[in-house]
Amino acid sequence: MGKLSLSKCQPIEIDADNPFKNDVLGREENITVLTQFITSFEQSIVLCIDGGWGQGKTTFIKMWQQYLKKRNITTIYFNAWESDYTDDALIALIGEISLSIKKLKRLDKSKVDEAFESIYKHGANLIKVCVPALSNLLVKTVSVGLTNADELAKTLGALSESLVKEQINKYEASHSTLKNFKEELSKLATICANGEEQKPLVIFIDELDRCRPNFAIEVLEKAKHLFNVNNIIFVLATDKTQLSHSIRAVYGQGLDVNGYLRRFIDFDYLLPLSSNAPYIIHLMNKFSLENYFQKKGLYRLSTRDFLVDIVHKYKLSLREQEAFFNIFNVVIRTESNAHLGHWTVLTIIFLIILKLKFPDLYKSLDNKNDTNFISNTLENIRSHCTPNNEDFNYYLEITEYLLLEISKSFLSRSTSSQEIIEQYVNKFHFDENKKNRLETIGADYGNPHIDLSQLFNIKKAIEFSNLFKFN
Repeated sequence: MGKLSLSKCQPIEIDADNPFKNDVLGREENITVLTQFITSFEQSIVLCIDGGWGQGKTTFIKMWQQYLKKRNITTIYFNAWESDYTDDALIALIGEISLSIKKLKRLDKSKVDEAFESIYKHGANLIKVCVPALSNLLVKTVSVGLTNADELAKTLGALSESLVKEQINKYEASHSTLKNFKEELSKLATICANGEEQKPLVIFIDELDRCRPNFAIEVLEKAKHLFNVNNIIFVLATDKTQLSHSIRAVYGQGLDVNGYLRRFIDFDYLLPLSSNAPYIIHLMNKFSLENYFQKKGLYRLSTRDFLVDIVHKYKLSLREQEAFFNIFNVVIRTESNAHLGHWTVLTIIFLIILKLKFPDLYKSLDNKNDTNFISNTLENIRSHCTPNNEDFNYYLEITEYLLLEISKSFLSRSTSSQEIIEQYVNKFHFDENKKNRLETIGADYGNPHIDLSQLFNIKKAIEFSNLFKFN
């Protein structure tokens, strides 16, 4: 069966005139403070925006980039992962800088072209690869056809001395080339400032943690050593934990990664975790879910509040939240209206969370080990309940209640909800308050119920979403 096509939630649009128009995560304050910080330096610095996978680093730096553009500060966006196919990070960096700056109409084109001609020339000399000494020696030795051991030793000695002198001369030349290269970069930064102080050239480097380890290290080295020029600021957007794994893959697990990174990164800025509620509301509006639920009369128990609570409890990243809504949108719009009740919707939400965060537990829901699934899922819920805070466990305890109702199908038909709650509380040594809260859920909502067949149908509907291609 071919995959159906369905548009997914698009990235947040960054308005050219008002970069914070769609700032649902409240990033404006962070960006204005960071701008004050980087424009207070005259010398080159490397700033790392550290955030976990899916926490919105790319959106953050693109919003920041647009904010700087509005202030006529020249910016470059370099996606390191997209350039990872190249053999030399310096070529990729110079190429991206050239493409971006030459598009700026506010700069003097002749000065820009002149600066880049010099940068290209000196940069070409920097990337020339010297043949390793041992290889040179072997090639020269073989070429003269030496076989006598004494003659071979004398020749190797002479060649070694000659090669050392050659390498020293190349070092001196490269040292001079590097100096010239930096001088031309400095001129370029001055041109970009267009005569205004406190306006550095800002180069954003994104997706460094996704690159090949060797390429990621090379980008760091080039940024720090070759571009260490006044008024050039590097901003890295990366997951430092993942970047650390890449570095250890090259240098070994015993490496002091923090010490190593301090050689290249001057300042770290931990990207603040945003509140879940604004982004969830934003996504619900994107998919018009608020209106959909109102039309279906599914507001007896607030779906939005349940979502905010469970996303917080299960620590879904922004990217995981988007993935959740892509699946959720398909499921509720393809599920039969006759089966789409309040408790069905909450169960759909919970199972999608399991699919995203605990795929093995989600997959274990089948006809072979239903009791294991219920037991393991109840244990999973308990591990996400907030200790000593009954109010914050309210929605998860509703899910607990629904699972306990399902577990009744494995027992005698005469077993009541009160009895199954009491057995559950006794088994895990919960206190009387826990028992009362679970019983109150049953009383307040008229004994909410989901049976096993409904649970399988919900999983089937979730799996059906796999047939959709999110463009």
